[in-house]
Amino acid sequence: MSGRLIPWHDYVRIRPAMVGCPCPGILALRVEWEGADVVRICGLLAGPGREVPLLDLTREDPRPIMTEAEIDATVRAAVMALVQGEAP
Repeated sequence: MSGRLIPWHDYVRIRPAMVGCPCPGILALRVEWEGADVVRICGLLAGPGREVPLLDLTREDPRPIMTEAEIDATVRAAVMALVQGEAP
């Protein structure tokens, strides 16, 4: 499994479905792949190294194959839950 940090504003810029999504203290996203499939996306929040899972497919068996639009919708919903003070 490999991971990559993507600054929040860069992610929003390259993902049109994320435009207008609020940034509740998210500095970057850590995206992890297994092969060609995204399996986990975590938000790195301002503060002492706090990380919040926004998408985690590692526990699902069988693991669903999600389109980019489905991934964006899931991440956006988790971010909106953070804005509203709910745990994603």
